[in-house]
Amino acid sequence: MKRFLSICAAATLLMAGCCGPKGGPELLTSSTDAVVTTTYGDLIGYVEDGIYTFKGIPYAKADRFMAPTDPDSWEGVRSSRSYGPQAPQGPRAGWESDKQAFFFGWDDGYQREECQVLNVWTKGINDGKKRPVMVWLHGGGFSMGASSELPFYDGANLAKKDVVLVSINHRLNVLGYLDLSAFGEKYKYSGVGGVMDMVKALEWVNKNIEQFGGDPNNVTIFGQSGGGGKVNILLATPSAKGLFHKAAVQSGSIMTITEKEAAQKLGVATAKVLGLDESNIDEILDVPYADLVAAVNEAQREVAKEGIRLGMGGASPVVDGEVIPYQLNDPRVAEISADVPVIVGHNYSEASSRSGVTGEADVRYQQGGAPEYIYIFAKNSPIFDGALQSMHCMEIPFVFDNIYIGRHMTGTDKSAYKLADKMSDMWVNFAKSGNPSIKGLKWEEYNPETKPTMVIDDKCEMVYEGGEYLEGMRNAAPFRWDF
Repeated sequence: MKRFLSICAAATLLMAGCCGPKGGPELLTSSTDAVVTTTYGDLIGYVEDGIYTFKGIPYAKADRFMAPTDPDSWEGVRSSRSYGPQAPQGPRAGWESDKQAFFFGWDDGYQREECQVLNVWTKGINDGKKRPVMVWLHGGGFSMGASSELPFYDGANLAKKDVVLVSINHRLNVLGYLDLSAFGEKYKYSGVGGVMDMVKALEWVNKNIEQFGGDPNNVTIFGQSGGGGKVNILLATPSAKGLFHKAAVQSGSIMTITEKEAAQKLGVATAKVLGLDESNIDEILDVPYADLVAAVNEAQREVAKEGIRLGMGGASPVVDGEVIPYQLNDPRVAEISADVPVIVGHNYSEASSRSGVTGEADVRYQQGGAPEYIYIFAKNSPIFDGALQSMHCMEIPFVFDNIYIGRHMTGTDKSAYKLADKMSDMWVNFAKSGNPSIKGLKWEEYNPETKPTMVIDDKCEMVYEGGEYLEGMRNAAPFRWDF
């Protein structure tokens, strides 16, 4: 009896240590609970449900249109408990749709040109462990979005699977990619500023992640939509080589971006709209952001009349010949990232994305090197009587194991929680070993002959080109936002 009471007492203490008075997760915010020393100064975060969380950490600074440099150091302990600024961007049109506002639930935060900040979630700090690191690149094309814009970007549940999760903000649109290099050496990096920000973030991870319990020699970059496009670009960026070791592209396969000549013409046309030329171009450094955007939009219409193609449209990353030396489908990219294993895929309701995905896989296969794994995410949502299907973004709460946070999009069926646990395990195993197979489910490497593809649904299985499943996907009605 005495032994039984001792066991009960121990269990009670354990539960008290894990939960608050009403059963919620424990929250620690004292001045000593989560302190880490980085290259630039000491940081303090907080601990919630056993996960150390740090937000809004500066990883770089940059003057407008210039290359980023190291952030300023600071004295004392910097509080890092809330998200930092997002890159300036236009108003989100989706708020006008009651349905979209419901299932996305955006957090638009606050905007500032000094937006080079990142966030970290980890199970342990200063503990000498070498956990795999996963760096998340947000969606929104190259013009909008942030590391905190969707609630299910929260990294705590992935961190519970013993990885260190990092997410970043960086410059976007006109401030990240307007190519003014036609106006001289001063502006040579203006068309790739946002990409250079991402590289600086990876450099910060390389220098500092050990203090957060992470392994700088085992870093995976992953992103969705525009974030997937950013992964493609970093795979072709020499200055990022060695700063990451695996990559995952979710619904974001792109193999071409804006060529330098076209980008320069847009830059010159934008300056002209603002009444600027070689003699007074530096005045663009003080033009209000909204006026810059309006000028780029007008300039885009003008250059379109000349038949000039602008990659992703408007101000977006440029093949500048240095930071991004080649088009993404150029065979010479193999020299940069052939040794990086890659996951690439799309959602079932994005059937039109299939040839983008297999095209990227074929290009990388021909370049030789590390294995590739391709997937189709096919879990349909029950929300709005099934109208959402497996739409764009639907897989993100599953990858992050955040069904409850993303329940307005995914629903709360037990099957959703079960699949999220399985899919997040795939991504975590990939981060750990370069192979996304999990217990009881072998994920075959890609080859262009049979095109083995993992279907991720309540029943996960491998399918092959020419099979009935893929034929059915091609014939399916495309997802419509006006449901």
